Amino acid sequence: MTFLEQLKQNNEFPIIFIGSGITQRYSNDAFTWEELLVKIWTELESKESFYTEKYKLEKITEDEFECYTKLASEMEQQYNDQFYENKISLNGLSLKQANQNNISPFKYRIAQLFSNIETKEEERNELKKFCTMLKKAKMIVTTNYDDLIERQFNQNITVHIGNTGLFEPSINLNELFKIHGSISDPKSIVITSEDYNKLERTSAIVNAKILSQLTVSPIIFLGYSLKDRNIQSLLKDLSENMPFPLEAASKRIGVVRYEQNKQDIDEFLKETSFGVHYTEIYTDNYAKIYDAISEIDQGFTPAELARYEGAFRKIIEVKGRNGELNKVLTTFIDLNNLPDQLKNKNMVVAFGDKSYIYKYPEYSDYIKSYFLKKVNNLPLKIAISFIVKTPLSSALPIAKYIKQLKNSGEELDTKTKEKIAKRLKKFQNIGSLKLKISQKIMDELKEYDFSQYKNVLSDSDGIKSISKITYFSKNIEKYGQKVALDLIKYILENEQDDRISETAFRKLFMAYSLVFEINE
Repeated sequence: MTFLEQLKQNNEFPIIFIGSGITQRYSNDAFTWEELLVKIWTELESKESFYTEKYKLEKITEDEFECYTKLASEMEQQYNDQFYENKISLNGLSLKQANQNNISPFKYRIAQLFSNIETKEEERNELKKFCTMLKKAKMIVTTNYDDLIERQFNQNITVHIGNTGLFEPSINLNELFKIHGSISDPKSIVITSEDYNKLERTSAIVNAKILSQLTVSPIIFLGYSLKDRNIQSLLKDLSENMPFPLEAASKRIGVVRYEQNKQDIDEFLKETSFGVHYTEIYTDNYAKIYDAISEIDQGFTPAELARYEGAFRKIIEVKGRNGELNKVLTTFIDLNNLPDQLKNKNMVVAFGDKSYIYKYPEYSDYIKSYFLKKVNNLPLKIAISFIVKTPLSSALPIAKYIKQLKNSGEELDTKTKEKIAKRLKKFQNIGSLKLKISQKIMDELKEYDFSQYKNVLSDSDGIKSISKITYFSKNIEKYGQKVALDLIKYILENEQDDRISETAFRKLFMAYSLVFEINE
């Protein structure tokens, strides 16, 4: 039985590691480590070339990893010095901001570069399968800085940056650990020798967290090489703390190795130099791997389990701490004496507080409540909770609920206020949506009739609906509030929830809010 067949048969949600190879597979202009350093080196005033400096360090370092981290350390010092000498300027970062907030201009520039990469249009179908697979991950761990996972993840996911999630209460479900930092927080980026030295203190905790889950969750590595130090560190800890015979690890640890144009899948049992067995999977057909993982079905996805477990926990912790927790059982007879015909029927267990019982919203629930009057409005508390839990990188209109919040006079806790403030700062105008479209499509759509909503959502006229939606969003002010709102209502009333959650539609809803609501 192959690794993927056994994965499906055991029906276990896996832990998925995602490396830079995945970003490079799905994004235009994604950087390898060397390409990133070379790009920033060209912005420095330096007498030597990048490769001259690299050659010097190669003579005194043990391997490529140590060479790159030392290069990054030297470059950070030079870049930051030249920034403060006004030889380098960065959009969005002033000398005062960098100094007062202790932001490294070098890392700020890295965050900028990874913020500007675009998703490859030709990989859209495989990327959808990738997203479906992610929903079956018990836990996702990445060393990538970019926000590819957050942008494509159509459901809420709890994101931990650096070591923040390691010391917080966790249910180990539907969580993304960005252990090398994120573009949303340049200070968190790990790239220099000093950064990696600090990281060593917490790497054992990360590995322990994963090891604790290994008995019930297999591990899959995507976009990594086995030469990667992160994988080696984890596997070495596994070899020392293996909860079952070493040979059994090959059935629970899979490393996907990219082999160009290979459409079938070959698997080989391998062993590291330190004695850990694993399965190496050779292919270029990642869609087939994603499909196999997506077939895991436990009735609920990790996201659904996390959502309701989190809600239960919040009720118990908050209400229970205040002595306000009540138990209520409503039934027409004793549950132990249910008639036989009812014992085989589905039953509903609901929970909430004394005011209301609710279904925690999906993105589609939130956005329909936001724009459609005939849909019941979400209670303000739930709407605010949904806003705070949505990844900052995901476009989400919030003006309606912020207005309600001000009118209600309700006070938010400090953490919630900070998260909302960050979102308002990130999305201040339509330019923050980064709506990119080719000049050719721009010219084709100049005279397009966007009042024919059915045609807008169809590809039958030779122009992709996604392109039309992006063009409309970019020029939404030109078409006016009524046309924009009518188009949005038509989409929400006629499209499937999965389609509504796609990035282009999310940006349309956000564009409407930024242009027509932000100053109300």
